[in-house]
Amino acid sequence: MKRSVLKSALLIVVFCVAVPMFVAAGEKAADAKLDEVLGKLNLTEEQKTKIEACEAKFREYKQANQEKRKAARGETDSQKRREAVKNMREKHQEMMDGIRTVLTDEQKKKFEEAMPAQGARGDRGRKPGSKPSGAVVQ
Repeated sequence: MKRSVLKSALLIVVFCVAVPMFVAAGEKAADAKLDEVLGKLNLTEEQKTKIEACEAKFREYKQANQEKRKAARGETDSQKRREAVKNMREKHQEMMDGIRTVLTDEQKKKFEEAMPAQGARGDRGRKPGSKPSGAVVQ
């Protein structure tokens, strides 16, 4: 019994350390993808300034709410976790919408091809047509 308690404690510690690392890595990868796509759009200086303002507003929100997000990750109430994720998605969507308003029609087309709107890949990021885990195939 003592061993199972130690294993459980070790698992909890590993989980608490690993999850934030993976989340941060995912955020950095998404930021890099956005920067890469924007870099290919031949933006004017005015567009760059406006886009940087959209990104800065989102970064400020993330920094201001960092503690709330950390607390929500450890929250046992799933409703509070969902609310924190929902708020972050809404702010991210605001940033993306702000970027889209700055782009020309041609740039928007390229942007949408490279960065589909959130949810465009299907439920929870699955590729369209893929089966959700645990789905019954008939």
